[in-house]
Amino acid sequence: MSQDDKREPRRLADLLRRGMSQAKQQPSAGLAQLEADWKQRELERQRAAEEAKARHASAQMHAWPSHLEQCGAPAEAVAGLRGETPLETAALRAARHVLRERLRSLLLSGGPGTGKTTGACYLFRAAVRGDRGLSAWDSSAGLFIDWARLSREEDSEARRRLLQRAAQVRVLVLDDIGGEASGPRRRELLESLVEQRDRPDLVTAYTTRLSVQRREGGPSRFAESVGARVVQRMSRQGTFHLADCGNRDLRQGGKP
Repeated sequence: MSQDDKREPRRLADLLRRGMSQAKQQPSAGLAQLEADWKQRELERQRAAEEAKARHASAQMHAWPSHLEQCGAPAEAVAGLRGETPLETAALRAARHVLRERLRSLLLSGGPGTGKTTGACYLFRAAVRGDRGLSAWDSSAGLFIDWARLSREEDSEARRRLLQRAAQVRVLVLDDIGGEASGPRRRELLESLVEQRDRPDLVTAYTTRLSVQRREGGPSRFAESVGARVVQRMSRQGTFHLADCGNRDLRQGGKP
């Protein structure tokens, strides 16, 4: 075999490598256009998705007061959450944390006027199924219950139906659990409801005026009122958030 014959495969390999390098550095006009078109379509798709998301958020913002009303939220909570910038309180920050972290329950304690009820009602946002759009709102997905009033309900059948609904709704706000929860029968009702709500697919907010801070040598006033079993169910590790909202009455012009 001549020297030229031996060099031929080497020359072909060099030419092939050089051609591939040039192709990478100077792609054909057709390939370049295809890539440009693909990038443009991707940008348009992302822009359309962002615009749709913004429209959905705007629609939710305008519909939010009616959603709250459908859940039975009190008028002051509806007024407090109306608009884009509700009053920033400890309760509202706690509710946002629960939604962001996808937790199961929220326990808010504090004095009257500290924003507990309004903050708790913010959790009704979890009842809006964002993946299916605004039209998917279901008023039965959220429910507000004044526990003090419910525990005094004399019509046992009406109370049974309400408690049955409360056990099933996706988002429940159980407001003002306090001294009214004491007593064997009322404690039993609360214990049953809390136990039924202890499920990963349900979100529950509890509010109380009683202190949740443990006292020296004994349980907190809240635990003493509702019982250790209720507290245990409410505060399962890794699934709940506890926030003490203090005692400053924001209705009297106090700052959060």
